[in-house]
Amino acid sequence: MANQPGNPNMKMLIPMINELQRIFTIVNTRLTLTLPQIAVVGSQSAGKSSVLENIVGRDFLPRGG
Repeated sequence: MANQPGNPNMKMLIPMINELQRIFTIVNTRLTLTLPQIAVVGSQSAGKSSVLENIVGRDFLPRGG
């Protein structure tokens, strides 16, 4: 996945959310965004991490070794 470009919109969205959280913390206001939640269930080494990484377009989950 590291060589794949990923979703450019997602790559822009994550820093924007982080910046909003930072600004809301500075002005002492709670950020109340309802972000999507996903539950993934499956056997070990069934590809759960790969599915999630492909959805968001980034490598971020630990790999079994």
